[in-house]
Amino acid sequence: MSLLQLARKPEYKIILAGLSIMFLSFINLLFLEEVDFLSSYSFKQLIWIFIAILGSLVIRTLRLRMLKDISVPIYILSLMLLILVLLIGERVSGSKSWIQIGGLLSFQPSEFAKIALVFIIAKFYSELGSYSKSYIIKYILGLGFFVLPFLLIVMQPDLGSGFMLLIVALSVIFSFSYNQKILLAVVLFFGLCAVPIWNYALEDYQKERIINFVDPEADPSGHGYNAIQSKIAIGSGKIFGKGLGKSSQGKFKFLPEKHTDFAFSVWAEQTGLLGSTILLALFAFLVIYPLSFLNKINDQFLQVLLFGMCSYFFFHFAINICMTIGLFPIVGIPMVMFSYGGSSLLCATIALAVISLIIGDHQNYETLGV
Repeated sequence: MSLLQLARKPEYKIILAGLSIMFLSFINLLFLEEVDFLSSYSFKQLIWIFIAILGSLVIRTLRLRMLKDISVPIYILSLMLLILVLLIGERVSGSKSWIQIGGLLSFQPSEFAKIALVFIIAKFYSELGSYSKSYIIKYILGLGFFVLPFLLIVMQPDLGSGFMLLIVALSVIFSFSYNQKILLAVVLFFGLCAVPIWNYALEDYQKERIINFVDPEADPSGHGYNAIQSKIAIGSGKIFGKGLGKSSQGKFKFLPEKHTDFAFSVWAEQTGLLGSTILLALFAFLVIYPLSFLNKINDQFLQVLLFGMCSYFFFHFAINICMTIGLFPIVGIPMVMFSYGGSSLLCATIALAVISLIIGDHQNYETLGV
């Protein structure tokens, strides 16, 4: 089978879109730095890209029925890693969220927890069946899988990852067990939790981020600085951008975290509306195209898993974009597969491999059980 024929198959269209985003990420980092390549973020990202591709190839060798079998072990492993990072983790920017791997790479267990949570919720809803017809029981049990990893992440503390875990979990649960009364009860519950979380769980710098989201101009040289500089970078790119390697906001360090949280900002500055549109189109394809297969899949586990993985991509993408243009507080949520970060890249690639596996093999799974 030729490469062109492979590219026309639905599962390989998804893989090609993901690889394209990784390529743009590498180009963005490469032209952003003026240091020796071997000590640069682009070199580290290249290493993670190879690791991520190897991980995705392993996932692609699995049978679909094995995805349900590994759901519980993956969830337990994620909890163990979240406990381990509290014990031996490296503290960066106020959060004890990373486990050092050698002297070159580090791993963030909270990223893996997002993927693991989707797996366990998918398994739970596919097996609940006739155990209970009550929406209340379904919601309570479904949210139960979320509580422990959420608490462990908040203890780091990592507000962004904890929030993302909540959003992904709720989106999956509500989509397959929708009930207005329960939805209202859950919203009320988290509303009541807001006060103790604000008083006891959030660090001072996290509170300042939320306060300055409302009015960044009130502290333009302090907590509002990042949001202002991000909007300057995006706006200065105009239609065609300043050109690769010509990001004044990035190269002259006006914009901190230009390789992680604000990678999209410097990309927009370098490539303008044209380059931004290409990147946004690739992410839109990653989310919308797989969802078109939901009605073609009869197995509920695969339905929930596919929807959960698409939600994982959508919320990372949407919230990061909103952060960079001032529509959401800056809470440290990366644009997966585009922002620098090995943990998010690896987990996003695993999610991508799961999506492509479901799309490519669901018919064989439902007819032959393989």
